[in-house]
Amino acid sequence: MVAAPLTPPSDSIEDQQVLRLQRLRLALVVYLPCALLLFVVERFGLLPQGFTLAWSAVVAVANLAFLGLIKSGANLRFADPSMTMAQMAVAIGAVALVLYHANEVRGALLMLLVVIVIFGVLQLNTRQLLMMGALAATAYAAVIGLLAVNRPAQTDLRVEWFQWIALTATLAVVCPLVGYLSGLRRRLSASLRTIREMAQHDALTGVFNRHHLVETLAREIARCERTSTTFLALMVDIDHFKRINDEHGHLAGDQVLSGVAQAIQASLRRSDYIARYGGEEFVVLLSPVSTPATGVACERLRAGIEQLAIEQPAALRVTVSIGATAYRPGDTQASLLERADAALYRAKSKGRNRVELDLAPPAA
Repeated sequence: MVAAPLTPPSDSIEDQQVLRLQRLRLALVVYLPCALLLFVVERFGLLPQGFTLAWSAVVAVANLAFLGLIKSGANLRFADPSMTMAQMAVAIGAVALVLYHANEVRGALLMLLVVIVIFGVLQLNTRQLLMMGALAATAYAAVIGLLAVNRPAQTDLRVEWFQWIALTATLAVVCPLVGYLSGLRRRLSASLRTIREMAQHDALTGVFNRHHLVETLAREIARCERTSTTFLALMVDIDHFKRINDEHGHLAGDQVLSGVAQAIQASLRRSDYIARYGGEEFVVLLSPVSTPATGVACERLRAGIEQLAIEQPAALRVTVSIGATAYRPGDTQASLLERADAALYRAKSKGRNRVELDLAPPAA
């Protein structure tokens, strides 16, 4: 199979899952300094003995569950496959557990709840961040309630509620700010995708451009060198294109280019590839098949374009000549395309609107 599908690689499910794993690893990296901080606090006698180890085990089990969901693909059944809010809710619960046992340093550790909300900049919008901020404030309020019931003599409720007000006010400011930054990040990502699409695609025909073809051929040749496989390269040239421009104008020429590109795309599989090589030439990359099947595929492509109807500004009959070859061990991009171009030249010299194949193995 040719490695570059017609859909943008960044939109593939596999790449999205890789990104989710990266975000999960980032969350785990944030947990590590938290665990170290808790260990220090425990050493000073401000947390119960063995608390950090037990807390770390609970956090590890929860994150292993998230890891298992992503690795198995089960997360794709969720409305939010990234499970960002679920991960944040687990983190808020973990911090609430710390706050309940933290005694004198409880106020200092409240910053961990703010850190969790900031983590939402990777995925959440303002409304979702406000929900997580409300959950964090509610979690601390629940901790205060439990302390009032279970440790009334050891808890200064005035201080706790003052800290709760300060936390809630901080979250009320931080959540919209983080939501705004998250929106900027999404818009920037969309702009970068648009720029990348523009850099990779031919503006007129919508297919990949020559720059992208160079990258794809380099990747395919490297793959063939590793795996001892091959692929087919087709050079497709519109017959008498200069005459079309001269007799009917460049607008008609543009319509022909777009129509031919669409006709080629319609005949390809999702795993195949097309790029505009320059002028009226296109390069098509196909998975290798038997020699007869290659001829059939090329002929089907040629015949499909011959049936193309360009009605404006005048009825035009469009045909193409095709030269096809296969990657051979030791080929470079230049040698591969030169061989396809030579086959194309033979097709044109024999009358155009035909296919010429160069599939013979290299001479020993």
